[in-house]
Amino acid sequence: MGIDDLIARLERDADARVAAIDARARAEVQTIRDAAKEASVLASHRALAARRTARRARLAEEIAVAKRQARAVRLVAEHSLLEQVMARAAALLDGADRDAVYLSSLRERIAGALRYMEGAAVAVRCRPALVPAVRAALEGRRDVTVLPVATMAAGFTAVARDGTVEVDDTLPARLARMRPRLLIRLFAEVGA
Repeated sequence: MGIDDLIARLERDADARVAAIDARARAEVQTIRDAAKEASVLASHRALAARRTARRARLAEEIAVAKRQARAVRLVAEHSLLEQVMARAAALLDGADRDAVYLSSLRERIAGALRYMEGAAVAVRCRPALVPAVRAALEGRRDVTVLPVATMAAGFTAVARDGTVEVDDTLPARLARMRPRLLIRLFAEVGA
């Protein structure tokens, strides 16, 4: 084997080694590119997931704020409605003590008030126009004095003369005591 053959053989071996190194290098480059692409996709997914999570958190917060604002608006509206109903009811009370239904219940209401004052001298105060109906409801009881008070609200009050007990059965006082129940019923009716 001559020098030329040896050189040719070395060149072929060198070319084969270069080709093998080149093939390995290309494979490594492709592996790196694939890994970089995968890392890029993964990083994009993570970034999108982080943005999505942040958006969801902001959206949840905005929804919570909107709900609180809506509840506040609704409470104001409900309160306004209740105040309008109560004002209308109060306006109707002024003449209610002349109403037949009220007058028919007067005997029972006065008897109920007097039960708290058994044995005590009692004064029943009412508007002058209501005095005859109150006296009739008392059925001649001598231990009860009827006192007309021109500036009094519709209805009556019964007071033990010693000052220990007072029953306020004026219509505004009864309405005020009914307010919590009316509030519940009103809100139930308007869909609260």
